[in-house]
Amino acid sequence: MQWQMQFEGAETQASFSDQHGNVVDLVEFLPNTQNVSVTVSGEVETFDTAGVQGPHTSLMPLWCYLIQTPLTAAGKHIHAIADSVRLDKSKTDDVSSLHALSALILARAKYQQTSTSVDTNAETALERGYGVCQDHAHIFLSVARLLGYPARYVSGYLMMSDRIDQDASHAWAEVHIDGLGWVGFDVSNEISPDERYVHIARGLDYR
Repeated sequence: MQWQMQFEGAETQASFSDQHGNVVDLVEFLPNTQNVSVTVSGEVETFDTAGVQGPHTSLMPLWCYLIQTPLTAAGKHIHAIADSVRLDKSKTDDVSSLHALSALILARAKYQQTSTSVDTNAETALERGYGVCQDHAHIFLSVARLLGYPARYVSGYLMMSDRIDQDASHAWAEVHIDGLGWVGFDVSNEISPDERYVHIARGLDYR
């Protein structure tokens, strides 16, 4: 993998890995800077692992990924979905139950661009009945955590097959499943991430 970042009006002070395993660069603005430009270039090799990312290796303990945040806080609509999936879960395996959850979320919160903002929480998006990838991921995280699965938010890129220049980043969720480790679920596209996906950062939610 090759990855470079170039700055105009700023310079890197330190680089480190955070509690989620993300590579973080601490950047300082240069004196009297009015504008900062960041140019990133790189090459990554990707693989189709059917969404399976493997064992937990970051510093954050798994139980922390059961914690709800203001963006994933569960209200009555989230609890209703969790209750229905909890009943089905007794009849099937974890992966199948989570794919069923993904399909249920998309059916109840249709994908609609510019329908929500970065401050919209999971319960509000579900109540409205529409959202974007960020909202789908937050709803999924909220329900998964209620069901007892450690779950985390992933921000990255999806190479869309109908265009060369990709015009937006993407978001999906990962759930820790006993025996498999972290497994990804992209609610908006009804699949687990494949070789077209590149992750940039992971955390408890969009923030």
